[in-house]
Amino acid sequence: MEDLLKPQYNGKVVMPDPKQHTTTTQWLASLHKIMGKDKADRFIHDLGASKPALVESYIPAAERVITAETPIAIAFVRYVYLYGQKGAPLDYVRLGKMLGDGHHVALGSKAPNPNAGKAFIDFFLNDESMDLMSKIGGEFVNRKGIKPPLPDVDKIQFVEMIELDKDGYAEKAKEYDKLFVK
Repeated sequence: MEDLLKPQYNGKVVMPDPKQHTTTTQWLASLHKIMGKDKADRFIHDLGASKPALVESYIPAAERVITAETPIAIAFVRYVYLYGQKGAPLDYVRLGKMLGDGHHVALGSKAPNPNAGKAFIDFFLNDESMDLMSKIGGEFVNRKGIKPPLPDVDKIQFVEMIELDKDGYAEKAKEYDKLFVK
């Protein structure tokens, strides 16, 4: 991942703007889980200094690579799969560990139809649904043994990103506002 910081890639990376895109904020705030705190802090600082092109979310980041506007994108690996299914010549860097968001579903304590909610949760979390989400959407899912159809996927350790509350997002957005300047 540190290769992104080489001088030859300055201005050649596109990523969602962490001041606007909460998942990118969450991703940056979670990098310490795979890099360690000091290394992650240095990486984030140096990434901001490398002047990446900032877009509104992961989809426009991936699209900029597809259209050859920018050679490298920071995006979800599932877009490599989804756009690849449509013929886009994309690939991803195979890292030992990759951050991602988990799939969660909850039932409110005062749900009007709790049995229907429980049935939906059972459906959402069953093997068939998780397999569909993985195979059709290229998603990593919270079910052991089910993986997306990506090259070398068995070599990837999925690491769930941290959850930030409203104040956590605000604090990180303020921090990243100083590092990532359009």
